[in-house]
Amino acid sequence: MTIADSRRFVAWSAALLALTFCVPAVAQSDAGEPSAQQLIDEAMERNALGFESGRAQLTLIVYDRAGERRERRLDVRARRANEQSATRVELTDPPEVRGQSFLFVEQSEGEDDVWMYVPAFNVTRRVEGRQKRGAFLGTHFTFADLESRDLREANYRRLPDERIGETPVYVVEARPKESAGSDYNRVVAYLRKDDRVPMRIRFFGKDNQLEKTLFSERLNRSEGGQVYIEQMTLRSEQGGYTTIVINALDPGAELPESIFSRDDLGR
Repeated sequence: MTIADSRRFVAWSAALLALTFCVPAVAQSDAGEPSAQQLIDEAMERNALGFESGRAQLTLIVYDRAGERRERRLDVRARRANEQSATRVELTDPPEVRGQSFLFVEQSEGEDDVWMYVPAFNVTRRVEGRQKRGAFLGTHFTFADLESRDLREANYRRLPDERIGETPVYVVEARPKESAGSDYNRVVAYLRKDDRVPMRIRFFGKDNQLEKTLFSERLNRSEGGQVYIEQMTLRSEQGGYTTIVINALDPGAELPESIFSRDDLGR
């Protein structure tokens, strides 16, 4: 896996969501600085959960507003082929949810496809419509957060550069178009200048009030020398937060195309 294969953010949007490798040097605009569009295009080359190809073991730690703690362990596999990303997520712990699986398939237009397998009923169903606004595994992420549509279908602009601590960052605002059907009025990303790692992402609701913020808390390097976010936390302004920790990462894992199909979920 090359560094060029490792670009795109959550979201996991997404978001999103999360296993974020560094990006290669970017093309420069005529003024010598990357445009908002260029920065977003680079960020968008990651898959729904944040890394391009490979396999990872994750821990989700969720604290609700009352301080109650829940933990989930996940096996995440991702593959990119023919300009399309697919991500398969399977719960491995605790035992009562083991085997529950999700498949995220990126679409060039419209909503991404999301499928969920429920082992208790041995059934696979599509997650769509209002269901995508629901919480993913009881976390502070929604299914929609784990898509890239909020950023794909948006208008972009550069905001003044800032510093997070001693780290200089580019600041890019994305305002989703009506066609995106987004829950957010705008999303603001803070990208580290030297490698474009997203250090912070803020999500503003339709009333333009801050709803939640995604913080990159700990960075690491793979054996190939690629920078990724080993730990990040999404904090809700309503209280509570979700932390994602990468316990193991194999960006070179060979994964057959067949496991990224709806029919293979649960096998």
